[in-house]
Amino acid sequence: MPTLTVPHAEGLTAFRASVVAVADAVRDLPEPALFEPSRCAGWTRFDVVAHVLAGWEELLGGFARRTAGPATVDAASYWAAYAEAGSGDDPVLVLMDQRRWTDAHRRPSAAVARLLDVADRVLAASDALPDGHHGFQGHVMTSGDLLASWAVEDVVHLVDLDLGATPPPAALDLARRTAEALPRDAVPWDPDALG
Repeated sequence: MPTLTVPHAEGLTAFRASVVAVADAVRDLPEPALFEPSRCAGWTRFDVVAHVLAGWEELLGGFARRTAGPATVDAASYWAAYAEAGSGDDPVLVLMDQRRWTDAHRRPSAAVARLLDVADRVLAASDALPDGHHGFQGHVMTSGDLLASWAVEDVVHLVDLDLGATPPPAALDLARRTAEALPRDAVPWDPDALG
């Protein structure tokens, strides 16, 4: 079982930087640019924004879900469990589900405005997050590992936006360490895209 345990303070630093980087990348992006393809096969940049927005909203619930330990996954094995849970999913249906979620927004600028609002809330909530254990997606994770997994998620999707934004070093380092801790087939994103 791959392991990567991240201290709370390190996870928080990387997570905060990753949220700010994603928010800054799309803050002033013209709407037509959001309809352009992302690096995610079949997704536009608009789809990536909607996906990150949904994830941050789910994460707010994870922040509120304090629980007793021990952890069932760490910052690396979370991704192996995630990949295994989605291994039987029909990729076309996954794309269609994402498209419906994206289409729930009246226009791209509305999704960006909501993303920026949720970014402020998730940053405030992460600052107040106690060091401990939290329930998320059926797992128990330490706060540091939960924050680290989302720093990785954010930096991967920052690269997916294909806007030339420089990933924050702390989050990029965690993404590389996560990929190194996992078997290649258990990484549900392209580690080579991170350079």
